[in-house]
Amino acid sequence: MSTAMDWKETGRRKREDIQALLPTRWKVDEPLPTSSELRDATKYPRKFLTPREVNITENFTAQELLKALASSALSAVEVTAAFCHRATIAHQVVNCLSEVFFETALQRAAELDEHLKIHGRPIGPLHGLPISLKDQFRVNGLETSVGYVGWLGKKETAESESYLVKILREHGAVFYVKTNVPTSLMAIETNNNIIGYTWNAHNRLLSSGGSSGGEAALLAMRGSVLGLGSDVGASIRLPAAVSGLVGLKPSTGRLPYLRVANSMEGQETVSSVIGPMGRNPQDLQMLVRSILDSNPWIDDPKTLNMPWRVQEEDAIRTKAQRIGLTFGVMKYDGLVMPHPPVLRAINECVTSLKSQGHEVIEWKPPSHDEAFDILFKTFLADGGTDIHRALSLVGEVPVPQLEVSYGKVLGSVPVSTLNEIWALQKRKDEYQTRYLQYWNSTAELSRSRSPVDAVILPACPSASFKPGESMYFGYTGVANVLDYATAVVPVTFVDAGIDVPNEKYSPSGDIDQKIKADYHPQLFHGTPVGVQLMGRRLAEEQILATAEE
Repeated sequence: MSTAMDWKETGRRKREDIQALLPTRWKVDEPLPTSSELRDATKYPRKFLTPREVNITENFTAQELLKALASSALSAVEVTAAFCHRATIAHQVVNCLSEVFFETALQRAAELDEHLKIHGRPIGPLHGLPISLKDQFRVNGLETSVGYVGWLGKKETAESESYLVKILREHGAVFYVKTNVPTSLMAIETNNNIIGYTWNAHNRLLSSGGSSGGEAALLAMRGSVLGLGSDVGASIRLPAAVSGLVGLKPSTGRLPYLRVANSMEGQETVSSVIGPMGRNPQDLQMLVRSILDSNPWIDDPKTLNMPWRVQEEDAIRTKAQRIGLTFGVMKYDGLVMPHPPVLRAINECVTSLKSQGHEVIEWKPPSHDEAFDILFKTFLADGGTDIHRALSLVGEVPVPQLEVSYGKVLGSVPVSTLNEIWALQKRKDEYQTRYLQYWNSTAELSRSRSPVDAVILPACPSASFKPGESMYFGYTGVANVLDYATAVVPVTFVDAGIDVPNEKYSPSGDIDQKIKADYHPQLFHGTPVGVQLMGRRLAEEQILATAEE
């Protein structure tokens, strides 16, 4: 049995290995500012980048980079090097990387440049585009820890590599980093015993969220232009919302999950899904369409045979232009009242949409409390057995963000019986039915006499949180229980002068009281606020087109 010293030493060595892989020429060569001295680190890399590197990493969308790469206006090597350089600085200030493989990336970029020179055309639709990956994506030759110390030491092979990684590489993508996650992925803060805590790039006193927190922090630092995360309760949308990003949680089966690592594999009451993260809906649409154009359902039995449907995009855009869209809006789910800046973000969305001629109606669905209960019981159904078994490989102690849900040791949480799990799945099915019936009933309220096109609601009750203060993911979790396609879009930033606490509000319960007390305007000042756009099941085309509004 490993001792505490053994697993701590293993984690320390991995951290040192990552630092050693960051080229000295790209590291910050001065004392790093503290989080109090430099809250917002998003522009900090400019001091150390060349003007051309700043231009590449800040002034191009992913699609614009692809055009420049295809025309040889930019080379794959210089684009890859620019993002590697910026990712190096990002890791030093927000602690966001779990794997670094710059040399492999630059070699691949050089091969792509040579291909373009010889053949006069790109190798594929993603030719030369650097794409970052959440740690759970398996990459040949690298480790996949998912935050577990006991999973270190085993390198992936060509056979174990994630199917999606193979697809994107064939399309010309360049992989160069994997990003940090909470131990097991089952937390909405990113912390583990290997890399440690990942900070919010816009406010380094606060969290980057989880479980795709490393991905969000890297993207916010512009150390990546486009990345891939996953989501089972909040894991793409919450980090995107607190980091000023766009993220998409697709419905189950829309994108291939084949050979992507996970905790609690086999749990399908509420399934984890793969989704893109970036800075605009158009880039996300491009990446999803590129994946679906490869017909992944041929090789992944769980991927639906559903190509990208341009007609669905066109239909929503046409409706928006001709008669306007209809949005449901939920500001408060009856459980946790959002902080003032989150409510302001919702109100600004409503005002903007109405000014463009869209219709907004109040959303009064079946209780979201039931969805949160279903989701949390799903996560605890095995009593933490899977997670504690992984920790026990080396005697690892869970980080606080994991211990709060699963206990310090196995046996802290009761194990559900098979019949209890079946009953939970039945509850989920019945809830989905009632929610769909309500959605359809909104046709009676809209001027178009058709149901709402999308629902606007908070992504998180707060703009972020201090370490150890994350508690509630009910606003995002409902979409996982419903299996609805849902996006997050950035709206505003916390303004301490405007977003004053609402002292008149009386909290509905203990969690609501605690979250209300956690709001301090000066602490949150300048932190991004995003909101969710929730669509129907398998409505990825419509929801990304709607996000452009």
